This record gives sequence, C-alpha cells and structure tokens, in this order.
Amino acid sequence: MAATSRRKTLWVWVVVVTLFVGAVWVAVSTIHSSFQPLSVIKEPFPDEANRPEASEHDRGAVNFLVFGQVESDNKTLSIFHLAQGRRRVEVLNFPAGATVAATLDDVADTVAKVEELTGARMDHVLQWDLASVAELDGAQVSSDTLVTDPEALQREDVWASVLTSALDTRDPAQLQAIADTLTPYIAADRGLNTGRITELARSVRHVPTENISSCTLPEEFSTSQQADLAEYFASGQPARCAEIF
Repeated sequence: MAATSRRKTLWVWVVVVTLFVGAVWVAVSTIHSSFQPLSVIKEPFPDEANRPEASEHDRGAVNFLVFGQVESDNKTLSIFHLAQGRRRVEVLNFPAGATVAATLDDVADTVAKVEELTGARMDHVLQWDLASVAELDGAQVSSDTLVTDPEALQREDVWASVLTSALDTRDPAQLQAIADTLTPYIAADRGLNTGRITELARSVRHVPTENISSCTLPEEFSTSQQADLAEYFASGQPARCAEIF
C-alpha cells in the first residue's frame, strides 16, 4: 500500500513540474479533489461574459498565463500552451514592450487583453517567483541577473529548458528536489486544485521532450499576425508558434 502511494505521489510530482505548478502534494487517495495545493490568486479572471469559451474536448488545449515575479512584482508574461491532444507544450513569451504587458499589476485586466489578442481562453493563471528558476540545478541565469534583467529568462529560453529537464527526469530523488524547490514560489487560480491536476496528469505524462519549444512574440501585432496567432490557438496550425513570426 505504501509503495503504491509513493508511486502515485511521484507521478504527481512529474505532472506538477511539467504543468508549471510545483505544488506540495500528498498521496492522492487521501485528499479531497477540491484541496488547494498552492497559494491562491484572488480574482485573477475578468468578467466571464466577455471571455472566450472553454474547450469542450476531453483532450482540448489548455492555456496557462504565467506572470514571472521579481521581489513580489509581476515583471514578465508568458503563455504556456498545452496543445490539443496534450502532446506538445509551447511557451510564448511577451517582450517587456508589448502592449498587453504594460500593466502586469492588474492580473484580470492582463488576462482580458491576452484573451482578446489571441482569441483563446486562459484556463489558468500562475504567478511564479523567478528566483526559484535560478535555484534549480543547471539554471542558465542567476537570481541577481533576474532581479536586474527579468527578461533574461525568456531570451535564454529558460522556461523551455526547465520543462524539458522535468519531463526528462526519472530519478525520484531528483524529482522530489525539483518540486521542493519550486513549491514555495508559485501561486495559482483557485481552479487548479488537486482534482484538476490529477485530470491533467493523465493526459500529459507522455509529452516527449522534443515537443517542448518556445517563441518570442512581437511587441506589436499586424492584422495578419494577430489572425495567424488566433488560428494557431484555434486549430493548432502551425504546430510551432515560431513559424508565425
């Protein structure tokens, strides 16, 4: 029984890191599905009446809007896109000069702007202290660098590197270390409870590391670029966001 519980816990560690959550987790069989494993962001979403519809497919796309924080201030903005079919992860980074990244202190307003730009629903919102990334083994940037230059994380493609490393890790002790490192640094919307994480766990655990990639979005979008971006989120074409820009 104890061995089974440990195996369940380790699978959740893999999924939690893969889905950018890093939550403290105990054996799934002993907790209610509404348990909140992370600090909760208060009112992160805009008025529901003005939002894009959620996917009705069992394995539909899932979008996380991720605010990178430095000393408790939102400094960077990225979309972590789990593509329909749950076999590809793309990280779309907004540059600091992007219009939608102008007022990151207003989380709900930023969500509304991103959804208007992309035509896609942001299913979950995360606030992730960037200092945690610098603490991971093999990190490409230091904490001091991120304090003075938060965008270094996007330029060096660190997000994709962290996700690739997590998916490629099979050693339980190493997974435990990654999760323990990330846990205190992440907050999420209330909907990302244990039931939701478990549901996503079943669909993403076989994402191959070669299917994790990233791109940097332009500061301003032409009409055709915005249409192409909306098509990317709606249909999954092209397969990689970098092919659009």
